[in-house]
Amino acid sequence: MTGTHTRSREAGFTLLEVLAALALASLILVSLNLAMRSIGMGVDRTRQTLGQQQAIAAAVDLFGRDVAQIAKIRRPGAEDLEGYIFDGQPDEIVYVLREDKGTDSPGLYFVRLSLRDGDGGSELVRERAPMPFDGAALGAPEWRDPVVLLSGPYDIGFAYRAQRSGIREWSSRWSVERTMPEQIRLTIIDTKTGELRVPGFVQSLAIDAEAECAAETKPPCGDAAPGEQSQ
Repeated sequence: MTGTHTRSREAGFTLLEVLAALALASLILVSLNLAMRSIGMGVDRTRQTLGQQQAIAAAVDLFGRDVAQIAKIRRPGAEDLEGYIFDGQPDEIVYVLREDKGTDSPGLYFVRLSLRDGDGGSELVRERAPMPFDGAALGAPEWRDPVVLLSGPYDIGFAYRAQRSGIREWSSRWSVERTMPEQIRLTIIDTKTGELRVPGFVQSLAIDAEAECAAETKPPCGDAAPGEQSQ
């Protein structure tokens, strides 16, 4: 009998051993749960980052395409040194584009890129308005078609320079009336980290963008009338 009892104890588990095994299994399950939660949070952060990068890339692409096509137009009735239709501020740019495709009313349009406060940060907004003429004077733009290009915890700014004209340093305002800027820089900084989300994106204006487009009867912006040359 003694030998049989001893073999039964050796073949089975004590209550203490069972409890220890259950505790170990619980620790393993908790660790796996924490690991899966961390992986899920990492995936969510990655998806969010990718979404932000795609939004930034789309905004930068539209900014670049707009700036590359800015029409270099003198103000109606202005002499050579009296200025162009362009206004550059650190938080706003107003310029002129000729839009023929994708619009019901082809022609010259004012376009405004501006910054405004939004939910959780700043918003980069694009608006446009038909370019109204009243004789030799320009009417005030009636801004419409607002589109939010970028929204988030960003510090966004514009800067301008014209190296060929001797203005080699970047300026946050463009008040030079005798010439247009040759390059415009877009800066996007993440306010949470203080790091650049876009490493100083610079877009040049078209060299042949100047035209005498004071009225719709004139040639399209960028084209010179017969016998004339764009400067």
